[in-house]
Amino acid sequence: MDRPIVSLLMPAYNAVQFIKAAIDSLKAQTYKGWELIIVDDGSTDGTWELASKLAESDFRIKVYRNETNLGIPKNRAKCFSYSTGNFIGHFDNDDVLERYALEEMLLFLLKNPTCMLAYSDMAQIGIKNELHHYLMAPDLIPTQLHKNGWRHLGIYRREVMNSIDGYNTQLISGCEDGDIFMQIAEKFVCTRVPKILYYHRATGVNASDRNKKCESCSERPVCNYARVWAKHAGYDLLTFTPLKEVQNG
Repeated sequence: MDRPIVSLLMPAYNAVQFIKAAIDSLKAQTYKGWELIIVDDGSTDGTWELASKLAESDFRIKVYRNETNLGIPKNRAKCFSYSTGNFIGHFDNDDVLERYALEEMLLFLLKNPTCMLAYSDMAQIGIKNELHHYLMAPDLIPTQLHKNGWRHLGIYRREVMNSIDGYNTQLISGCEDGDIFMQIAEKFVCTRVPKILYYHRATGVNASDRNKKCESCSERPVCNYARVWAKHAGYDLLTFTPLKEVQNG
């Protein structure tokens, strides 16, 4: 069997301060069968130029640039369109991987062929790589998906995309990872790998910090994360209140 390829999708925007550290952590992986798909979304701080320069020394790094800013959901879909790997993972442009992250995830997925998506525990770091705290992900319970959402490091099998709607480009906010997680989790086995393999960097301007909470988000009617969350929590999707209140109202 040929060595499986892991495609890491990295939508990039104004990340010149951290993108080299992210790429360096990928180049240091003990597992070498990967490709990094970077799609720059109109950066103005030199991110595109730096990523392109770093790609010159490693054929596995593939850098593209959008003519206009698409936003994270559409740009993530654009990243996927350029990918070729058997497995797909999300890798944000300001985060860092543990050096054996891909090896651990691939070992687990290859030993567990019924698992379609695996996710790890992670730690949060600051702008100077200082450790803030560890974050243990919850184990997934298929009947309680409202207790889960996208978890780093998430890697899924490419073939699941044939059974789901794919990246939700109707979204404007950067919730496309939670959306696709819920699409996969409601149909397939998803399993936690209880090891810290991903370092999420808190910069103070993270895209996830700008996302609205579900209860106040106007995109809720078209969001698969909200749809599945509401179904499992017993909430009405439109009003985002418990169904008992809706029925008694």
